[in-house]
Amino acid sequence: MDLPPELGEVTISREGATTVLRGPGSPREVLPPDEAALRRHVRVDPRGRYRPLSGARTLPGGWQVETGAALSLERAIEAVYPLALTHMRLHAEGTLRIVTLDAVLSRQTGRYEASANLSPERRALAARLLCGQCVRVPVWDGEECGATRIPCPEPCSVLVSLCREAAFWDDEPPEPAPVDPAIAFAAFDQPGNELREAYLAARAAGPSERTVPHG
Repeated sequence: MDLPPELGEVTISREGATTVLRGPGSPREVLPPDEAALRRHVRVDPRGRYRPLSGARTLPGGWQVETGAALSLERAIEAVYPLALTHMRLHAEGTLRIVTLDAVLSRQTGRYEASANLSPERRALAARLLCGQCVRVPVWDGEECGATRIPCPEPCSVLVSLCREAAFWDDEPPEPAPVDPAIAFAAFDQPGNELREAYLAARAAGPSERTVPHG
């Protein structure tokens, strides 16, 4: 597969016989050509928070890794964006299996069963806010995805979690709170969570509010 020079938040640079994968920003810390080490490095954001959404625009910056015999470019990208290349290939072939948010929520049980109670309008709001912070293109929601971007074929568990909390907020609307950057990305039940507060603000503003936060 021919890869673009930019994919999500990483860049791919071919320098002679070496191909270098770089994260955003600088200066450049040279990481060892080890898939497990790279996966550990990108597991937290610049604030040190765990990244439950691999496609979130919160990659730690200032790193690079040389790919080759010890670590192929494909395995390095897999460490940063799991299944990205597989989904890109299947999408190009027209064989990518798509699952909608309605289908995902309808099959939830136990702790996440309440997510199915969220209205279509509020589902769309939750998806718009969360997916607006992700490099993956939600083709499950009908968005067009070019050959140089990463398609997302199915709503992720983070979106399901946000829909679950949003369904509870419909029953008992919480008070808004100032955004606290120290709160974990997916801690939607905690006042000050950036997505919680963006959702509550957009919900209060009504259907015309289209604000999407970017991390």
